Amino acid sequence: MTTGTWRLATLVIRRERLIAPFWMALLAVLAAGQAGRYAQSFPTARSIADFAREMAANRALTAFAGEVHSPTVAGMAVWKNADAIYTVLALIAILTIVRHTRGEEESGRAELVGAGVIGRFAPLTAALAFTACAMVATGLICALAMISTGFDVTGSLSFGAAITAVGLVFTGVGALAAQLTESARAATGLAALVLGVSYLVRFTADGSGLTWLKWLSPQGWSHLVRPYGDDNWAALLPALALAALTAALAYLLAGRRDLGHGLIPQRPGPAGSVRLRSPLSLAWRLHRGLLAGWSVGYAVAGLVLGALARSIPEVSRQGASVQEFLHRYTASPEASMTDAYLWLIALSLGYVAALYPLLALLRLRKEELEGRAELLLATPVSRMRWAGGHLFLALAGSALILTVAGLTLGLAAGDPLGVLGGTLVQIPAVWVLAGVGVLVFGLLPRAAAGISWAAFLFVNLFGEVLGPIMGIDYWIAKYVVPFPNLPMVLSGEEFGAGPLLVMTVITIACSAAGLTALKRRALV
Repeated sequence: MTTGTWRLATLVIRRERLIAPFWMALLAVLAAGQAGRYAQSFPTARSIADFAREMAANRALTAFAGEVHSPTVAGMAVWKNADAIYTVLALIAILTIVRHTRGEEESGRAELVGAGVIGRFAPLTAALAFTACAMVATGLICALAMISTGFDVTGSLSFGAAITAVGLVFTGVGALAAQLTESARAATGLAALVLGVSYLVRFTADGSGLTWLKWLSPQGWSHLVRPYGDDNWAALLPALALAALTAALAYLLAGRRDLGHGLIPQRPGPAGSVRLRSPLSLAWRLHRGLLAGWSVGYAVAGLVLGALARSIPEVSRQGASVQEFLHRYTASPEASMTDAYLWLIALSLGYVAALYPLLALLRLRKEELEGRAELLLATPVSRMRWAGGHLFLALAGSALILTVAGLTLGLAAGDPLGVLGGTLVQIPAVWVLAGVGVLVFGLLPRAAAGISWAAFLFVNLFGEVLGPIMGIDYWIAKYVVPFPNLPMVLSGEEFGAGPLLVMTVITIACSAAGLTALKRRALV
């Protein structure tokens, strides 16, 4: 049943030979780079202990980063970036396993390879083996990076194990999702939904002080390891058990379904439908499921995160770290810690929402690759109308999900109109990513998916994480990342339309260039 696994594994390795080392190195830089930065900023044990005390009192940051478990340089470095590493690695695991399982079936390559001497479970085994080994390697590299910086070996190894554990869990989740759905897009969405719920549970646990909730979240299990604190290795047992369970279920379902099909079948459209009268109505038919899922998810997230705003206490503003936090996320000395929290939430919702238009626009590439675009364009439908329908829904959809989030966040926080305004100003920044998606689809269609994901990760990591680690001042990020330019209307800054107009113009320019390139290039 697993005949040919090694050959398929070498194929996976060849396809991942460039991207896998890159993200492994990136996460190692996040881990050790932050530790090196803190070592320079806090040269004495007293200074790092004072910093830890200030951060532990800041409930807003605790919700985002988790509890402070060790008032040391290594412990605070883990506190600062561990949650980002766990989340990014989980997303990478999902994308990798889905690409080499459901993605291969959807493209037809799995059927072609299966015509040879290949066992039924060989593709799944090869994909699981590579992804699991990559997760272990990532954890080990991050641990070695911390050890090489001069930190405790036991704490570094427990940190690496926590990183590996969350990666293995979502490797199994991704493999299971690939058996349930009929498309890579749906499988990625289903697994990402599990990731989002896991993050929300962990966020709620730390933000509310109900730390027992972390036992219900895979990311929470990694937080409970408490590297450089008491190194609670037992917290990894649920992660290993869930990873093994999801992988076993993936094998069970793989043996009971037909190649190219999932356990959750796609619903066919109604026979003789007259609704698809335009490219826009077709685009709506293709995107409505994705939009509904994002809208519901953002509505729930807004309610939960808004409810936590009522429990954010005020803290002393004397510490340098608190001053830096307030400088970054508030624009008025009268702004409260709750104001800073609400702006940080609105900003975070905007950062994540930037993925929606990219996913929506990548549907254009899928339609092109699978030949449906060519069939459609053989009719009187022009390329501009075809792509324009998808672009319109990408822009309108991202505006809708942020509006929904703003309404529920504001209702839960007790300020519906004010908080809604804070989420609405995120829309032009999100649209910039949509413009980038159209541009790369028109100019570099073969690289559209890779560039789109790279743009999303760059925007999310550069200004808030990588920039400070590399010694790049925060204001420099304003030249390359749209979100830091937004007026902080929830934390004391007056609304200014200038940055929003500039972002809108950039979106229009990128979209026009991309559509023009699409009009002139050959379909591939």
